[in-house]
Amino acid sequence: MDKSLKHITKLHSPRAIAFAIKGLYHYDLVKNDRTLKQMITGLADNLVSKYRGVSDENWKWFEEYMTYANSVLPESMLYAYLNTGNEIFKETAKASFDFLLSIIFQEGQIKVVSNQGWQLKGKPSGKFGEQPIDVSYTILALGIFYDTFKDPDYLDKMEIAFNWFLGKNHLHQIMYNPSTGGCYDGLEENHINLNQGAESTVSYLLSRLTVEKYFG
Repeated sequence: MDKSLKHITKLHSPRAIAFAIKGLYHYDLVKNDRTLKQMITGLADNLVSKYRGVSDENWKWFEEYMTYANSVLPESMLYAYLNTGNEIFKETAKASFDFLLSIIFQEGQIKVVSNQGWQLKGKPSGKFGEQPIDVSYTILALGIFYDTFKDPDYLDKMEIAFNWFLGKNHLHQIMYNPSTGGCYDGLEENHINLNQGAESTVSYLLSRLTVEKYFG
């Protein structure tokens, strides 16, 4: 782990930076190391710079598009705040996450960004092509945002998001296989991708464990 740290400062991808912040945050819970805090600050500053360079009144985001694993970006900013106490990180986290939620929660359901046409700044959102991993990332982020801000709306959205797996989606189809414990790979326009990949199954299990933590 320590040998890998020297490479983290070379990261450029916003999502790679976000995952690094999350990892460093949890590592620092054990190490309580000033160097780790400095690394988190540097990475978070990078994301803030990206956010300020792209965001405006109608687009509060880090890039001019949304693709996959979107929730990890504001989530990492919140972790950076919890580690450093930097209010700018907190403000950026909340503004960007609430903006994302305003896009993916529609008509009492979650509809994550379509992998058949990413969400572009100033363009209509794509439809269908929803993946379990994005629902799971959203649920994980909703948990830490609720812990921090105590806004019950985050818990309400967590329940809605998990119900996506249970059939509250546009096809009204359950997204996991009770016989195998596996999770299907995607929700398309007219069918479910019945492949049960490891990524999707882990996403479902993490989501279930998170929801059980808050709802019992």
